[in-house]
Amino acid sequence: MAAGRRLLVERGYHRLSLEDVAAAAEVTRVTIYRRFGSKLGLLDAIAEDLAQRAQVVTAVGDAAALADPVEAFRAMVREFCRFWGTDPDLLRRLVSLSAVAPEAQRLIDDRERWRYDQIAGFVYRLAVTDRLQPAFDADHAVAAVGAVTGFPACDAMASRLGVGLADLDGALIALLAGVVRLE
Repeated sequence: MAAGRRLLVERGYHRLSLEDVAAAAEVTRVTIYRRFGSKLGLLDAIAEDLAQRAQVVTAVGDAAALADPVEAFRAMVREFCRFWGTDPDLLRRLVSLSAVAPEAQRLIDDRERWRYDQIAGFVYRLAVTDRLQPAFDADHAVAAVGAVTGFPACDAMASRLGVGLADLDGALIALLAGVVRLE
């Protein structure tokens, strides 16, 4: 997995070969093909490994379990920022790849759908406690929160502010106060 991740970041998806991954991992090609099946299978495994290492599903679940919807929302934003900061080089490759490779786009779309589903749960909790700003209904708020907390927006903002992705949550919360009331 580590060899595949390293080569993906260094070379990109189109210049990545399972044979090179096998050589870098010091295993046979057959081992790599049996484990991943294809280059797309390797990509999926690398993305899943990142999520597992960062424990993003558990962390977002813990945020959702908080009783106070405002604190839960803040924790969700914090966890996405922490996740984006786990391996930004890999995430940049995955996002850029999804723009040019339809098979990779489907893989990223599945993960983004999960992220938006989670965001919807947090936003709907705020909506039922009348915490959406007047210009937003729940669906528009989900779209806005999803866009603002997505990796491309967060990566650009962190770069311009000169802060790490994991330290961006305060700025995002301030920005998202235009969408949801968090006082």
